[in-house]
Formats: sequence, C-alpha cells, structure tokens
Amino acid sequence: MEDQKFSLHGTIQKFKEYLENTKNITILKIVEKISSVIATVITDGLMLVFAVFILLFASIGLGFYFGDLFDSDALGFLALAGVYLLLIIILLISKGGVEKGLMNLSIRKLLKKWNETDGDK
Repeated sequence: MEDQKFSLHGTIQKFKEYLENTKNITILKIVEKISSVIATVITDGLMLVFAVFILLFASIGLGFYFGDLFDSDALGFLALAGVYLLLIIILLISKGGVEKGLMNLSIRKLLKKWNETDGDK
C-alpha cells in the first residue's frame, strides 16, 4: 500500500473549496426560489388583468342588456351601478373576513411555491 501523508495545507484547501461550493449552491437555491415566486406573482398579475378586462366587457354587455329590459340605456347602466353598489356594501360589511381569507390564500400560495423546490430533492 502506498503511504498516504496527512497534508494540513491540502485539507485547508479542500475545506475552502467545500465552503465555496456550499455558498454557490445556497445562492442558486435562493435564486431558484425567488424566481419561482416572481413568476407566480407575474402570472397571477396577468390573470388579474385579464379578469378585469372580462369584468369590464361583461359589465358593458350587462348594462346594455339591462338597458333593453328598461327601454333606456341610461337606466340599464344605472341598474348595473346599483348592483355594484350592493356588492360594495356587502364587501364593506364583511371586510375583515374577506381580507383575512385573501391574506391566508396568498401566503399559502407563495409559501407553497417557495417550498416546492425543497420537495424535489
């Protein structure tokens, strides 16, 4: 057998390489998690924008439909405004529960995305 000598310099060098690799892996894991969360936020933001457009055009169509029912476009849009006012009042009454539910939903979704990469390993 070959005689292997213990080299303090070699051990220190390997330890430095280990620390450097650990640092790089940690940075890559953090970047992966942050980019995953950012992608989720952007995707959800785009879906929100499209939902607003759908609501806008559906509201215009519903306003004209109510206008046909009342034989006046002005009354149709006024009736639609009344429906939205009623929805606002309902939201104001239940504001605390709605806010808490939305906060819990968003936290759960972001943490699920954040921890998703941990399950792959």
